[in-house]
Amino acid sequence: MRRALLFLWLLLTALATMGFEWEGRLGRLERELQSGDARRRQEVVRLMASYPASEVRDALLIALEDPDPAVRQEAAHTAGQVRLPDAAALLLGWLEDPDADVRASAAEALGAIGDPRPIPSLVRALGDASADVRRAAVLALAALDDPSVVVPLLGRLDDDDPEVRAEAAGALARLGDERAVVPLVGRGRDESPEVRTAVYRALGALGDRRAVAALIQSLRDESEDARLAAIAALGRLGSPRAVPPLVELLAERDPRVAQGAVAALGAVRGPEASGVLIEALGRADVRQTASEVLARRADPELTLRLADALQGADLGTTASLAEVLVKRLASTPAPEAAPAISMALRAGAVTDLLVPLALTGDPDVLVTLLEHLDSDQRAVQRAALEATERYFGLHPPDGRAADPLLAILGTVPATERVRVVRLLGEVRAARALPTIRELTEHEDESLRLAAVEAIGAIGDRAGADALLALLDSDDARTRFGAAIGLGAAADDGTVDALLTRLRAPPPVDRHAVLIALGGALANAPPDGEGARAAAAALRTSIAGPDEMLAARAIAAAGAWDSPVAQGLLEGAPRNLVAAATMELGLRPSGVPALRERLASRDPEVRLAATVRLGEHGGAEDVTRLLDILHQGAWPEPSAAAFSLARLARRGLLEVSAVPRLCAATSSRDVALRSNLAVALTALAASCPDGPNTPPGLPGSWTDRIHAPYVRAAAYRWASALGSEAEQAGASEGREGANATMLARCQDRELQTDVLEACRHPELPPLDARADVFAFGDDGRTLLRGQLISLRLADGSVLVAPLDANAHLRLEAAPRGELVLGDPLRTPLEP
Repeated sequence: MRRALLFLWLLLTALATMGFEWEGRLGRLERELQSGDARRRQEVVRLMASYPASEVRDALLIALEDPDPAVRQEAAHTAGQVRLPDAAALLLGWLEDPDADVRASAAEALGAIGDPRPIPSLVRALGDASADVRRAAVLALAALDDPSVVVPLLGRLDDDDPEVRAEAAGALARLGDERAVVPLVGRGRDESPEVRTAVYRALGALGDRRAVAALIQSLRDESEDARLAAIAALGRLGSPRAVPPLVELLAERDPRVAQGAVAALGAVRGPEASGVLIEALGRADVRQTASEVLARRADPELTLRLADALQGADLGTTASLAEVLVKRLASTPAPEAAPAISMALRAGAVTDLLVPLALTGDPDVLVTLLEHLDSDQRAVQRAALEATERYFGLHPPDGRAADPLLAILGTVPATERVRVVRLLGEVRAARALPTIRELTEHEDESLRLAAVEAIGAIGDRAGADALLALLDSDDARTRFGAAIGLGAAADDGTVDALLTRLRAPPPVDRHAVLIALGGALANAPPDGEGARAAAAALRTSIAGPDEMLAARAIAAAGAWDSPVAQGLLEGAPRNLVAAATMELGLRPSGVPALRERLASRDPEVRLAATVRLGEHGGAEDVTRLLDILHQGAWPEPSAAAFSLARLARRGLLEVSAVPRLCAATSSRDVALRSNLAVALTALAASCPDGPNTPPGLPGSWTDRIHAPYVRAAAYRWASALGSEAEQAGASEGREGANATMLARCQDRELQTDVLEACRHPELPPLDARADVFAFGDDGRTLLRGQLISLRLADGSVLVAPLDANAHLRLEAAPRGELVLGDPLRTPLEP
């Protein structure tokens, strides 16, 4: 189905470039607005929310005057969703409609559109006879984010309707204006518990410590929800004055109150709060909450304090301390914590403490880890094996691990032999090759594959000979793994051996041979006669009738950095030009060809050239990419934004590009927004409020209605702005607000990857390599030739076509996780 959708997109785009104009889905929807069925018209208007405002403008203006009130209200909602400013004039008239529902719909839509001109009319709507209209006006004014609305909203804190008062408190919190603090404190004694709850939350969100005393008093509130809100608000204020009253709440029998107090203490900086939280690890009822908040605390000295707390701790507390240490050390190693952990390990609790010891980053702990590998206690041995794996995730190969690992290879349970074999490869244990080679014929598939990977990682010539023989394996996964390993272990003779196989008659897995050849050409490139022979073999495969084999040869040529390979890529047949363009973009010499192919009539080739131009292009390419960002046909703008983000990260994007970057933030495309955020983060540039820029960036993108990776990118952007402001000595304004927003992220975010972006907002280094073979949801079907999105660890999203083997490479990728997605099924942003 997805392949069919991609083909349809390519076909329609190609026809459009040739002058054809067919009625699309939007045209059919516009015709259906003439339907006599009001429910169908209402559904049609709802569907228009997925299109840009410029494309549905005329249809929505017609729908706003539909005879059916339900259709009109749906049109108002959609006009707000797409931010259609031309609808404001009609909607302003609705504020005088006799029907309260119509007036409320108008107010809601006017707020969503974001045009500040209706503010006076919305302020007048705050006095509407209907509480529903007043609530809608409150929300609309808050959405417009204009300082002039603060005073009118303060007046709604005295509204007759408690729901309006509660909404007004929330709106004032969103606006973040300090003028609201004292009036909100006064509302802390409201007769409605719902209002008091909203007030406490608002005071916490405003972050003004003038509210501390009132919130401490509110800890005695009769309403449990209000009390919990007051506890959370005190935590968000982070005042040390809150520590004693919060500690008192730990004695409460209600677990929600005690856990809330622990969570609030987690947001209070300083050694006093940290000490209470460490003690809380000894209590079963709040242990989990204390563990979570201690893991998140930014205090670098806390890790050492946790390690010191291991001395004399009981088994339950030791396990909790170890859990927290693992979480903290995994993101921020602390070698200075190793002595305290080692001392506690010698006293007992070995199983819990081996992994935290490995994660400290101290290279001297390896001996301790290896000593426990041959333990006769299975739990200790498993922990030592995991700890050794984690150790080598931080340190280079070390031959000292080879003999202890070989010693246990035959004694560990079958389920753990794979881990031992992989570790032998990781530590480059060449003397383990004879044993590992025997495992390539083992009946267990996972063990065979681990042995193949290990031989490739060791990279010895004897290992290369073993892998060469495995290219004849009956098992496809073994052949594939052997091909990858063989490329990594290649030497001068490997290319000749592979070319001989490539010329041999069937049965030969030429795909596996070409994969290995690509690695060999990259790692041990031949010269002279060997280079000519390799070029001739690749040329024959590229020109052959098998498109998948030809694409494999294109990938092999792309890995070989030589003029002859460049010529093969530039002269690729028409059906392989897009794949060749993707490979050309990975080398500086390919940039001229990319620039030429931006004008191709083939949309897939244009897309490939656009998304690759950021790799080795320069400042002279910025204007063209900005033009594509604003004028290209989807998904080219997303690709242009990706390349601009890459240029920004490479230091080749000037601040003069910021206005056009900011103007594109109104796009609802998720990948495009994320890429723009990365570019602006790299530039540490903010977007000024204006008619072409949504208000409140990046803060508005941290709302939970946005995709998690848009929120994560926005938090990184806010951090960059806060750091820039700090360096400039600024303490107020948007930069200060962004820094505060980042500090509060951990209080409001539940998504793991977003939280990680808040804790470590710096962009990861571009020192990794992505080599992706994309599979469908079943884990078996290769997504050959399909359009995919690949989310990178810095938040940027690469939208590009895969080749005929579902393969894609990226050099200088940000270090971290890769997430595959389907851009055709990704919903648009609000």
